[in-house]
Formats: sequence, structure tokens, C-alpha cells
Amino acid sequence: MSHFHQHADEQAPETKGIVLHWAGPYDAIFNHILQPSQASIGVLAQVKAGDRVLDVGCGSGRLTLAAQGWAGENGEAVGIDPSPEMIQIARRNAERSRLKAKFEVGVAESLPFPDGSFDVVLNRLMLHHLPGDLKQRGLAEMRRVLKPGGVCLVVDFEPPKSGWLRMIVENHMTPMADVDVRTYVPLMEAAGFREIETGPTSSKLLSYIRGKAPNA
Repeated sequence: MSHFHQHADEQAPETKGIVLHWAGPYDAIFNHILQPSQASIGVLAQVKAGDRVLDVGCGSGRLTLAAQGWAGENGEAVGIDPSPEMIQIARRNAERSRLKAKFEVGVAESLPFPDGSFDVVLNRLMLHHLPGDLKQRGLAEMRRVLKPGGVCLVVDFEPPKSGWLRMIVENHMTPMADVDVRTYVPLMEAAGFREIETGPTSSKLLSYIRGKAPNA
């Protein structure tokens, strides 16, 4: 199985974004919550057999592994995350699933890949962890590493519409209450994406924004 091999004591890269280090509990809790949305994310991301896919802010790697399945044997999925603990869990999950996805410690605002390396770049519940300036830099980096015509899919929280549910979220899940993918539209435009659209996923908790890199 092909993986990036890095030392267990590798240090988290410098970033002003939020870095989650509680990898084990995160994987146990959120895998069950987020797994049902993965099939619709695959459709929205337009991943095809043979594609090379980058998952930015991959966390414990569950979406990256799903992307490897969509891309198939002739494709490749790569996940990056600033948390060494998350990458360790992601590699463990890859070993257990016997999928060849690769994982590397890295940050969205400085992706360690050449221009035009990927057919699809995606991320789920990552962009809201970055302050405003890093959101813009991160999206610019995603645009840079996409091939001409490549797809960028960002999935993030959907503000609750129900009054009682919104009250619960505002009181107990403040980061979720402040997120709305529609506010990412001007950032995607500034990063150079075209054909930008937003909409729901199969999960009531998640919405998406999708853009394409211009054709050469």
C-alpha cells in the first residue's frame, strides 16, 4: 500500500487556522454523523474513475477514502491535514480499508503540490476553521493545484432554519451557527473559479459550494 511515510513525531505546520488534535474521539463521533452524506458529495464533486482527488483538511480520512473508492484503482486520493494526530488516524483507517489513499500533514494555505496536480479538490467542514485571510489563500491554493476545468467542492454547515434548532445551535454550537456557504461565493470568485453554484447535500446539516477552474 502506498502512503507518505513521515515520522510519528512530525510537528504540526504553522497556521492561524483551528487545528483539531482529538483525532480518536473525532473519528468515532463524526464518522457516524457524516458518513450518510458521502454518496451525495461524490456526485456533487463529479469524481470519475481515474481522477486524482485532493481532500483538504481531511481529518481522520473518511472522505478521502470514499474518494479513493470513487476514483478507483487507476485514480488516486490524497488527504492533507495540519493535525499529525488526524493523519495518524487517517493512515490507520486506510490500512484497515486496504485502500491506497495517501495522507500528509499540510495546510490549506500552502498546499505541497505542483500547479495543476488534481482533477478534483474537495473539503468538508474545513473552511470555517480558517480566518478570513486564510480562507482566501486556501481557496487560491485549491484553484492553483486544479487542472484546467477541474472541480472544487466545499461542503460546510447549513444554518438551521427551524427556530428551536437554531436556538440550540446558537447556544451550544456557535461555530456552526456562524457558517453559511453562500458567503463563500465572493471568495471563490476572487480565487478565479467559474460556474460557481451552491445548494444542499443529502444531509440537512450540510450545504455545498462548487466551482470550476477555467479551461486553458
